[in-house]
Amino acid sequence: MTTTAEKPTAPIFHGVDTVEDQRFYLIGDLRLISVTTATGVIEKEALVRWAANLAADAAFAELPSVVIASRIKPCGNTGSKCAGEGGHDYTERCERCACGECKTCMAAWLARRHSVHTKRRSDEGKAVHDVVEWWSYTGEIKPHDEEIAPYVKAFQAFVADYGLTPDSFQVSEALVVNREAGYAGTCDGIVEIDAAATVAAAKLVSRVTGVSWRKAKKLGLKVLLIIDFKTREGEEPKFYPEQALQVTGYRHAPIIRIKNSDVEEPMPATDGGMLVQLRPDGVTVRMVVTTEETYRNGFLPALALTKWLIESGSAAVSRNSFVLPETIAARARKAAKDAAADAPATEPAPAAA
Repeated sequence: MTTTAEKPTAPIFHGVDTVEDQRFYLIGDLRLISVTTATGVIEKEALVRWAANLAADAAFAELPSVVIASRIKPCGNTGSKCAGEGGHDYTERCERCACGECKTCMAAWLARRHSVHTKRRSDEGKAVHDVVEWWSYTGEIKPHDEEIAPYVKAFQAFVADYGLTPDSFQVSEALVVNREAGYAGTCDGIVEIDAAATVAAAKLVSRVTGVSWRKAKKLGLKVLLIIDFKTREGEEPKFYPEQALQVTGYRHAPIIRIKNSDVEEPMPATDGGMLVQLRPDGVTVRMVVTTEETYRNGFLPALALTKWLIESGSAAVSRNSFVLPETIAARARKAAKDAAADAPATEPAPAAA
């Protein structure tokens, strides 16, 4: 679906709408929930601890400022949004700007440490994906910032370990669509792994096919896999169940859209899914379970919960006056009972002679 003659550009075949941090893909008249929004509904306790640790580290790093701030009365402007869209430039200040020095401003600054860090990591991840996509078209590593150089090096190690070429990427950064289920997402790629390429490739193919790696290498067996790249700042590999659900959602979408067009084709028949974690200390490839059972009992329930939260969650705890569904059901049962009680009694049939 991709060729090296095509120049990678930003996708133009779909729009992405963000409403209250919920991401949707706009395709025609449909608004489809993104795969990552659906898997994001899963509670991530590790992220809570990580955010708390970031705030604690920042508090100790800025301890003198924190102590001083604790003695300054709240300025009353901590939550001000006078800067930015519809207001003045962020480099300017006005009487409604937060002081940044009082107790509440310092508390807000500490609480935002994880958001700032997450934004930086997200930007780095996008930059790494751009490099990967460019390589999948051209075989070249495009110029990139020094900040992501360790991740790019890890990607190059992955390519070398598995003997990949741009032709190995059947699809790169493609939109997958499941109108019936109501979701869409952008998968990083669909990659062909050739057992004849390297020992690492042969061993991966062996795990997928069940054939010994030496036999797989000799026969030149190949597998086609949905792939998702993850960047991890810490050392040592770490994977999470929701990442398997993400790849599962991609794999079970029946439609894939060709880059820079409205052309749709059936999703290729793949043999499984895998995660490729790029870290400053190296790269780890991890096969993930993307079976029909994972799709039915894992991904779809997460998608259903996400839809309910978006469409009905707020109304379920609204203080506005409305008739509860339980009340409506009770009224219906009572009406049926009353109707049965008011119905004329039927006379018994005459006995047979």
